[in-house]
Amino acid sequence: MHLLLPALLLSCSDYGFNPGKPDNLDDTGAPDGPVDDCADMVDPGTYRVTVDERCLNEPGVGSFSPVVEWQWQENPVHPGYDDIMATPVIANLSDDDGDGDVDQDDVPDICFTSFASGAYTSPGALTCISGDGSGTLWSITSAGGHGVYGSGGVAIGDLEGDGSPDVCVASTSNAVLCLERDGSFKWAGGVEVSYVGCPAIADLDGDGRAEVLYGREILSSRGELRATGAAGSGYKMSFAADMDGDGDQEVVAGNTVYHHDGSVLWQAATSDTMGAVGDFDLDGRPEVVLGGGGLVTLVGNDGVVRWSVSVHGGGNGGPPTIADFDGDGLPEVGVAGASYYTVYDTDGAVLWAQPVSDYSSNVTGSSVFDFEGDGAAEVVYADEHTLWVYDGATGAIELSEAGHASGTLYEYPLVADVDHDGSTEIILASNDYGIDGWNGITVIGDASSTWAPARPVWNQFAYQITNVDNDGGIPAAPEENWLTWNSFRAGGTELGPSHWLADLRPAEPSRCLDLCAADLVVLYVPVENGGLLGTRDFQVSLVTAEGEVAWSESVEGLEAGAGTWLGPIEIGERAWGRGELSLVVDDLDGVDECDERDNARELGTWPCE
Repeated sequence: MHLLLPALLLSCSDYGFNPGKPDNLDDTGAPDGPVDDCADMVDPGTYRVTVDERCLNEPGVGSFSPVVEWQWQENPVHPGYDDIMATPVIANLSDDDGDGDVDQDDVPDICFTSFASGAYTSPGALTCISGDGSGTLWSITSAGGHGVYGSGGVAIGDLEGDGSPDVCVASTSNAVLCLERDGSFKWAGGVEVSYVGCPAIADLDGDGRAEVLYGREILSSRGELRATGAAGSGYKMSFAADMDGDGDQEVVAGNTVYHHDGSVLWQAATSDTMGAVGDFDLDGRPEVVLGGGGLVTLVGNDGVVRWSVSVHGGGNGGPPTIADFDGDGLPEVGVAGASYYTVYDTDGAVLWAQPVSDYSSNVTGSSVFDFEGDGAAEVVYADEHTLWVYDGATGAIELSEAGHASGTLYEYPLVADVDHDGSTEIILASNDYGIDGWNGITVIGDASSTWAPARPVWNQFAYQITNVDNDGGIPAAPEENWLTWNSFRAGGTELGPSHWLADLRPAEPSRCLDLCAADLVVLYVPVENGGLLGTRDFQVSLVTAEGEVAWSESVEGLEAGAGTWLGPIEIGERAWGRGELSLVVDDLDGVDECDERDNARELGTWPCE
């Protein structure tokens, strides 16, 4: 439905626009106060609008139809190093569109460690390949004299904030080896070596330069050892989160939380195993979930154990995954053991379990994603023989792919738009070490192209949606993931939960007629997003009655509940046209909205007489 704005013949003083007094904006951001000349008009800035909580996507029906898109099974640089038993990572490393920048407009890349001849505890290769399957970017076995472990973890992030992402990996000589995006040596640092450790990247103190975390060790963006904690290490799979609400992030390392100087915030009386964070009581503060050593444990924000249960069906238990599996608004925990993948409710009770086979290590992980956009997550998990996708609410099997094989360690499949085609893919690492099946990387997409769009990045083993920007940048002050997504090791869409939608609309513009004698009208036009979801970039245009574009401007995204003014726009009678001029938002239909009928507003005929 188009909203009609009468062609009122008002001067600026009649309208009451006072750019010199921004406090005089009314509740909608409309100007309030007189001016003497159009030259005094300035942008009144942004304002807030009411969000429509019903702005939701209708879930697809029968839309889960996976198909193998491509595979990487041979290493052309280091032949034989093509078995993978570690979680890959995904980010943009190459300038694919030739614009001079490496950002979210390029095709994402997949990086992973691999081993040869079953030697997964030995030195191996680190390889990065294009996410569209077009080839290998680079592959190394060492850099600067430092080797990489064949099953070590990888993390990608822009350490210095220079626009160029860096690649860090578990090293055979120092704890961590970091490389430039082209695979060249950057630095090596830390001393607590592990063949299965997984680095994480975060800006702990918010100074614009990221730290690298490796268990209880904290390294600077230049590789200097800043601090070493005196307690837990979390299997050298730590990560960052603001646990005490002071605005700085702490290091969550298993059963211990460290300040960024290495001092202990708290240590829980439980095993030092792999962690994740989420808000389980919805009080706005994160709790820690630990998995491993035969237990699944919830630790409160104060370090006190709230509950601890044995891994269902036995086994060590892998890294926990947190998500709203059943769509009830509360987070649950997914953990794989030796014989079952199990989802535990908020109180530790078993919500559902499905039989699996992981008798090699029983420490594999999982990811989740809302493929069908219905507000409930599907589980993506791979054991020794099979890639599984389960319905998050019931555990019903949605996919059973038996081509996969793995001797298993801490690996888990990822979910991302890895080929920049606007549709989600599953990225699966495999090895045929001792088990017949695939090796290397397999990318699985949806044959019907109906899966909700995912982000182009999954940058580390301990992944939270807000810990990294789409272009690989590391936020100095990241949004607290548990306040919005409330998930961990879970995939997200570009800007919000996959069943949320945006709703763009134009509002009543401000116009000045003081320059009519010069055949000019000066406009400021407001654009609003009343949906639940923020947007990507979109276009706003003034369109004549004949369909000609009189003016156009690109808006760099608009968050949910935000309005913004665009201008000043000087437009003459000839450009306005003989009929009604319309203000149109998202005229290229680049944003999926819950109501496409309110994207235009008529501004009337030429207002100068």
